[in-house]
Amino acid sequence: MNDTKHKTLEVEVLNIHKGEYLSEALKRQGYHMLPSNAIINKVMTGTGATYMELNPKLSPRNSIVIEPFKSAVENKVQVFNEAQGVFKEVSVRQLTAYLKNSSIKHKKIITTPEGFQGKVLQVAKQLRINIYKEYFCLSDESEHITEDTGYRRSISAPMREFFKFERKALVSATPLKPSKYTLTLFLRHQFKWVEIKPDYDYREDMTLITTRSFYSRVKQEVKRLLDNGSSHVCIFYKTTEGINNIVESLLHDGIITKDDYKVFCSKDSADKLKSRFLEHSTDKLELPLRKVNLFTSRFFPSIDINLKELCDVLILSNYDHVQHTLINPFTEAIQCQGRFRHVFPNGKRYNSLTVIASIPNELKVKSEEEIYKDIDARIKSYRAVQKEKLKADDSTYYDKELKRLRLNEVLNSERNGFDRFAIEQLLLDEQVKGYYLSSDALRQAYEDMGYFNVDFQPEEEVVGEDDIYRIKAAKTKEKWQSIVSVLSNVKEDETAVQLLKAKCLEEEWLINAFFKLGQEVIEQQKYSKTAIKKLLLRAEQVEAEQKLKSREFLLDMKSEFETDTGNDSYLPLNDVLGRISYLLECHGITYSRYGDGKKGTMCKLSAPFIEEYFDSTPSNRNGAKIKLDRFKNELLEQE
Repeated sequence: MNDTKHKTLEVEVLNIHKGEYLSEALKRQGYHMLPSNAIINKVMTGTGATYMELNPKLSPRNSIVIEPFKSAVENKVQVFNEAQGVFKEVSVRQLTAYLKNSSIKHKKIITTPEGFQGKVLQVAKQLRINIYKEYFCLSDESEHITEDTGYRRSISAPMREFFKFERKALVSATPLKPSKYTLTLFLRHQFKWVEIKPDYDYREDMTLITTRSFYSRVKQEVKRLLDNGSSHVCIFYKTTEGINNIVESLLHDGIITKDDYKVFCSKDSADKLKSRFLEHSTDKLELPLRKVNLFTSRFFPSIDINLKELCDVLILSNYDHVQHTLINPFTEAIQCQGRFRHVFPNGKRYNSLTVIASIPNELKVKSEEEIYKDIDARIKSYRAVQKEKLKADDSTYYDKELKRLRLNEVLNSERNGFDRFAIEQLLLDEQVKGYYLSSDALRQAYEDMGYFNVDFQPEEEVVGEDDIYRIKAAKTKEKWQSIVSVLSNVKEDETAVQLLKAKCLEEEWLINAFFKLGQEVIEQQKYSKTAIKKLLLRAEQVEAEQKLKSREFLLDMKSEFETDTGNDSYLPLNDVLGRISYLLECHGITYSRYGDGKKGTMCKLSAPFIEEYFDSTPSNRNGAKIKLDRFKNELLEQE
C-alpha cells in the first residue's frame, strides 16, 4: 500500500441556504447534477441528495444507488415508483424485465450491496449492458462501508466494482475521511471532497447523560417523557437483546401496556423477539408509531419518518452489556436524529433529543501506531505464507497456517485478498472507543463535532448497576480484577463500598484485602486467593492485637465487668465469654470459640483470654465458673 502521509483529497466548499434543497444549492453553484468522482459531505440530513439522483427530472441519467440496508431501499422505492429495488426478495427475472422496459427512459436502480453483487452485475452482463459507462453509481450513507464491514463483510464488496464506473460518487451527511489504507484508491481516481456548508446555524439541542446504571436510567427517562405527555418516544439502540430488556422492564413496571410499543429491526431479529412474546416487532417501517418505538441500526440511516406530532428521541449506548452498541457521535448520532424529516411550525423536527451512555470501566484503546503495527504484521505474515504456498506442491499445510493467522478481520469477503475498508474499520473502532474513555471525553467529542448544542448531565453515581453487571458477568480472575478496579475508583465512598459488599458477598475477602493490604499487594500476589487470604489473616491478627491493647477496648472491658470485679461472686464462664464476644464485635474483632469451627478469625475466645485482663479464680463446682478478682490496671497505665 502506497504511503499517503503527505497526500490528501482536494477540498471544494459549496454553500447551502436555510430551507434550500441540495439540487437547488448545486445548480446555483454550477452543478446541474451530483458531481462525479467526489465524496460529498452534505452535512445536513434530509437535503435531498439521493432524491436528486433518483428523480429523472433532476438527474436525467441512468443511476445505480447503493443503500446499506434493505429497509432504505424499500423506503425509497415507495417514493419513486419508476425505480427498481434490488434485494433478497427481488428476483433476477424482475430486474431483467425492468432493464428491458423501453418505456422507462432513465433507469433508476436502488440496491443493497448484496443485491448489487449478486443480481445487478449478473443481469447487466447477461443483457450486455456496459453499466460502468452507461450508469452513474452513487454509494449512499457511505460511512457504513467502513463502519459495518466488521460484522457484514459483504457491505464493502461493491467497492471493487465502484471505481470502474466512469461517473461515481459517495454521499452522506456524515462521511468518513479516508484513512491511509483507502486514500490511495480515491487519489488514484482523482476524487475530491465536496463540503456542502450551511451558511446558517443548523445546530440541534441535545442532552447528554452518562450513567453507571444504564437500564434504570433509560426506564426513568422513558417514564418521564410519557408522564410529560410525549406522543412518541423513539429509541435508537443497536442490540435486540437490549431492546428486549427495555420493553420487558417497561411492561413489568406498568409504564406501558402490551400494545404501546413497536420494534423495528431485521426479519431474523423480529422473529426472535416474537418468540419471546414481543409480538409487535417488524422489519418494515410501519406508521403510525406507538408510544414507545425502538429501532436497531438498520433503521439509523436513509429512512424517512414523517410524523404528524413531535416525538422525543433517545439514542442509547451501553458497551458493558453489548460491546457493539457504542454510538459514533460524528456519524450515527447525527443519522439517528436525521430520520425525522417533517419540520413543524415551531421549526423543530422533534421535541427533544437525549443521548444516554454508560461509560465502560477502564476501556482499553489501542493507539493508531499499535493498530498500524498489528495490521502490517498480519499483511506481512499473510504474504509470506502465500509466497511459500505458491511454490509448494501440496498447499494443505499452508492453508492450515493461513487459517491460524488473525486474518478474518482484514480479508475481503472472497478471502483472496485484503479489504482496505475492513482494515479502516479496525482503526475506526479504536477511535470510537476513545470517545468513551470518560464522561468528559464523550462530552468533548459531541462538542467538537459542532452539530449539537450539548446539555451535559453526568450522573455522580460512583458504583452503579453497570459495575455490578460487569462483575457478575466476568470469569473468576476477571471478576476479582473488576472489583479491585472499582474499589480503586470509589476510594473512601462508604455507600459505594457497602453496595459492593452487598452485591459481592462471596468476594468480601477481596474487598477487605483491598483496604487492609492495598491494591499493589493484591496484584503482586497475582490475585491468588490462597496467598491473599493468608496475608489478610496475618494483617487482621496484627490489627486485632493492636485493638485488644487499645485504650478504648481496655476501658470498655473494665466498664463491662466493673460491678462484678472483686465482690467474691462466681459468674458462669459462658456468660462472661458471651459478654466479651459482644465487646469484640463492637470493636470489629472476629473470634472463634471452642467447638464453633470458625477459621481465619483474628483471635480465639476462651478462659485464658480472660486472664489477659483480669486476675481471676476459676471453679468447676456446679459447672464452669469464674470469679473476677481484679482488673489489671497496669494495662491501662501502660496505655
